[in-house]
Amino acid sequence: MNITAKVALRMIPDSLATQPIFLCVDDTMVAKAGTRFENVSKLFDHAAHNGSNYLNGHCFVSIMLCTPVWKNDRVSYLSLPLGYRMWQKKESKLELAASMIRQVMPEFQEKKQVIILCDSWYTKRNLVSIVDEYLNLDLIGNARIDSVMYAPAHTGRRGRPAKHGKRLSVETDFAFSNEKIGDYYIGAHRVITNLFGCREIQAYVTATEKEHGTKRLFFSTIFPEDLQIFCAWQEKEPLNQTGSDRMKYIPLFLYSFRWNIIPISALGILKQATMNRKRSGLFVTIWCEAAKGLKCLSI
Repeated sequence: MNITAKVALRMIPDSLATQPIFLCVDDTMVAKAGTRFENVSKLFDHAAHNGSNYLNGHCFVSIMLCTPVWKNDRVSYLSLPLGYRMWQKKESKLELAASMIRQVMPEFQEKKQVIILCDSWYTKRNLVSIVDEYLNLDLIGNARIDSVMYAPAHTGRRGRPAKHGKRLSVETDFAFSNEKIGDYYIGAHRVITNLFGCREIQAYVTATEKEHGTKRLFFSTIFPEDLQIFCAWQEKEPLNQTGSDRMKYIPLFLYSFRWNIIPISALGILKQATMNRKRSGLFVTIWCEAAKGLKCLSI
């Protein structure tokens, strides 16, 4: 995993050395027909469409690295799987993902901004707390829509300062954009949530319709003004269309990079991977040669 990260970092041109890189976290399930396989478990698959949300199989937690390169005079992000590890019950998937990130973070100590991207299954305390361990690490993640949020505390009053302001609602306290950006209206608000302790973060709510549309909630530990990214040079929309009125939405636009993470069951490059069995369990290492086959997987 660390060797692959080193190879990927060497692919970043000097002119893009200050641009953020992304660590995408996800998991995938591999069904097994029987129950006699080592470490096979009955797993809940929230994405199943076969009439049952449970299957017998293995669950792999995966980490993908997205790095910037030039492509036709535009900034394109290459997506490279760093590694997969099998979940074995002795630690949660959140703890497993956190340990994988800790393993690879020493390779990124010279990068200014490393950003974790994850869905609501991983935007939980056991994983998000890792951003407090590294000065250059942040997180942008989908969150439960019912997450408790508060406005930052007001200052200037006498007495002991409050820890936070009033409780916020995704229904009434987020002012949406006048028009859709892509497929959604977007609202933004600085908040405090128990998930990140006393840390002030950026929250986003997306809605298919302003009044009664489906809403989703996202948290970002990095604020738009702190991001160092060449928006105008980006290959994809809406990031390359970010004018002054859309700057506050940049962290949310970056979340789309995680959509290119590839399920282990569909990754043909695994045929070239080395399968290693250790006492801690079975895991997959994607060696340097795998990078050659993944150059076409730009975001």
